[in-house]
Amino acid sequence: MSFVELNYNDRKLRLPLVTGTDNKQAIDIHFLNQETNLTTFDSALNNTSIAKSKISYIDSKNGKLYYRGYDVEELVEKSTFVETSFLLLYGHLPTKSEMEKFSYTLSKHSMIHESMRLFFDAFPGDAHPLAILATLVTALSAYYPTSYEEMIKQGIDIRVRLLAKVRTLAAWSYKKSVGQPIIYPRDELPYCTNFLNMMFATPAEPYDVDPMDDRILNRILILYADHEMNATTTTVRVVASGRANLFACINAGICSLWGSRESDANVPPIIMLREMINKNLSSEAYFKDFIQGKKQLKLNGLGHNAYETEDPRARISRRLFKEYYKFKLQKDPTISSDPILQKAFEVEEYVMNHPWFKEMNLYPNVEFYSALIFKLLGIPPEMNNVIRSIGKLPGWLAHWTEQRENPDRKVYRPRQVYVGELNKKYIPIEQR
Repeated sequence: MSFVELNYNDRKLRLPLVTGTDNKQAIDIHFLNQETNLTTFDSALNNTSIAKSKISYIDSKNGKLYYRGYDVEELVEKSTFVETSFLLLYGHLPTKSEMEKFSYTLSKHSMIHESMRLFFDAFPGDAHPLAILATLVTALSAYYPTSYEEMIKQGIDIRVRLLAKVRTLAAWSYKKSVGQPIIYPRDELPYCTNFLNMMFATPAEPYDVDPMDDRILNRILILYADHEMNATTTTVRVVASGRANLFACINAGICSLWGSRESDANVPPIIMLREMINKNLSSEAYFKDFIQGKKQLKLNGLGHNAYETEDPRARISRRLFKEYYKFKLQKDPTISSDPILQKAFEVEEYVMNHPWFKEMNLYPNVEFYSALIFKLLGIPPEMNNVIRSIGKLPGWLAHWTEQRENPDRKVYRPRQVYVGELNKKYIPIEQR
């Protein structure tokens, strides 16, 4: 085992190094406070590893993303969201019989308890779909009160049950927000087709999901399935460290996603494009203050600081969007005049060719293109993070399991650097 040496107060402390598959090393400071009374200060946890994980890996230098060792680009081309979900949950690609059983379970458990319809009726008409989804995911814990371990002994994997039901909850959340009657899931439909049918079908007329719509949703959901220790995944693992039940932990992940990119300080792509259109701003006029340093650029549609080169999901989603746009254009030539899409193409060309954006490694990313794909699918912007929650769910479930089954697990208990006052004297209220 390798060590690094810390010299402090005339004392030498050997700290072991933990080595990953990629040969990157982390300093194990497990006993640092115990030995020296010191803690480390890392306010954003950007330099702190909180787990040993086998789920996903970001190759920052080469612009690659791997799920359980498989290149995400290959999974997008050859796999489905259901198969990729199995891979993340169980650590290997399924055999034919495993895939059939997994798909069958997802189909048979897409229904939710009929009494949960009362929850939907209780929400106000303008309730945000993400608020409804988060609440109802937690409510599922009332219908599955037995522990995960006990249910596994009974042959029931509640993680798969949740993956099956989340699309129903998401679709019904949308129906509630637009004042339409809910559509029940249909067991014979594939996962994404079933979701799109529940989203857009109505009792008044038949609705057929286009196979291309199913395919594009499958592929974009795969791109969201996991991304190492992002804010949402970290939130799930923090709550899981306290042995909270599955549904509470996933609720925490959904709530962490609230806002545009795990932070409501960022501007979602569609909002940015609408602002440019409403104010009649060209890309040059809109980005001028950012380029000159007069304003700080906080856009979740550009770049990703986890990569030294381009995020592979940006490259993949760009190609997917262009292919899907051409398909949609053949069916409906009028979309070429859609102002949002026109402005998006303008922004893309400007950003991809401007030297400042190249220098800053800012490019239209997966959030940018997925927002446009969702628009072409007919999904409104307020549903974007609901759809992303479905995509992120397999990764969250895998991390929840890894955290729960870790034999060395402990409740996360970060330290702080206290900078407040001390020894203040209490003053009676009549003297204040």
